[in-house]
Amino acid sequence: MIEQVFSHFLHKQKRAWLERKSKGKEPTSDLVSESEIRYEKNAWLAKAVKQARYAITTHASTFTHPDAKTSCFLFESPRVKNGFLITNNVQCQNSFDLFGNAATDSFVKEIYLFLIEPIQDQKIWDYFANETDEIKKFIELFSLDFNDAKNAFSKLMIDPEAQKTHRLLKQVYFPVNEQYHLLSLLTPSIVTTEFLNRVNRIKFSESSKEARVFKKENKFHDHGFEELFDLTEIAFGGSKPQNVSVLNSQNAGRAYLLSSAPPQFEKRTIRLPKNDFFAQCLYRKNFQDSFLQLHKLMQLDVNNNINTRTAIRNIIQFVIDQVMFQAFKIRQSYAEGWSNEDYYVSLPKLQRVWLDDFYENEREQDNEWRDELSREIARWILRSYEKSIEDSFTLGTGELIDVKQRVEKSLQHTKEFF
Repeated sequence: MIEQVFSHFLHKQKRAWLERKSKGKEPTSDLVSESEIRYEKNAWLAKAVKQARYAITTHASTFTHPDAKTSCFLFESPRVKNGFLITNNVQCQNSFDLFGNAATDSFVKEIYLFLIEPIQDQKIWDYFANETDEIKKFIELFSLDFNDAKNAFSKLMIDPEAQKTHRLLKQVYFPVNEQYHLLSLLTPSIVTTEFLNRVNRIKFSESSKEARVFKKENKFHDHGFEELFDLTEIAFGGSKPQNVSVLNSQNAGRAYLLSSAPPQFEKRTIRLPKNDFFAQCLYRKNFQDSFLQLHKLMQLDVNNNINTRTAIRNIIQFVIDQVMFQAFKIRQSYAEGWSNEDYYVSLPKLQRVWLDDFYENEREQDNEWRDELSREIARWILRSYEKSIEDSFTLGTGELIDVKQRVEKSLQHTKEFF
């Protein structure tokens, strides 16, 4: 059983090694020959016994300083649903990293992967630790001494030293019961690598590249793409990233940082209309996309397609809602009676009633303003569409009445909202 697992393991490692070395191309005959020598069973196991050493970690201190030699902290803890971004809550493709020089530690990584290979609810290392007959027979097949092999692999699986920190690490004094704990901050390299890989998939996957081309050509794409703003790239290890850790070497020393700066709010003044709400508070360019989509739909067969008619109604309703919302912002931002100041004497009475809560009772008791306002809003929507689109359709009384009815309904529905 163990020999079969070992053979399968070496086959996987050889295939992965060839893929890395050939960089996705067809491997050369020299590479294939080298892989046969490297992953020959006797040679690999004998080399593993000689080179095994403790280097496995999830939080490598060398990211902070290359000379910060601490214990190898291997953090293993069950996942918890507490909403925090912590190591055990991130599903990482790599479950561990390795200290030191990547050229030698890439082989140490293979040794560790072999020792944690599962066999019937146990790991291969468990067979060594329990000194089972199966593992002894397996080692004897390769003319190796079992005690030598166990002692060698224990260097990799058991840290012989007590946990220690280092003066070159960044440290924080944390208050506890009128005293302090000194916390050493370590980089979770398996998490930073996972983040790097996920960001690269977002930025450079074939689907994202295709979607960006579609956007540039103003075409629709089924899946679209995501953008991450204010992304910072940092480097570890300078010209020798392999001296930091194996994962850092694989990442060419690169890592990403998301911006954690607090948001900077800009106070936006809501403009009050001096003599016309539609001309001074509504900007046609803000509705350009809606009018463009509306025009594209109107070019289709409207009469025989209920989906097209529904989409047209939804776009018109969206424009109406945006107009209403702008009016709502004016009401909420200014004290009632603002329109009675001399500066706004040229503002039509209809718009004062609509925009100023000073006229709330008049709005409630008189419905004529709603009919007139609905016509004004509908007329502005149709006129804005025609001015925004170069080859627009000419819309007449029928369209005006239809839009006006939708505005009236919206005014009635938003009565409580306002």
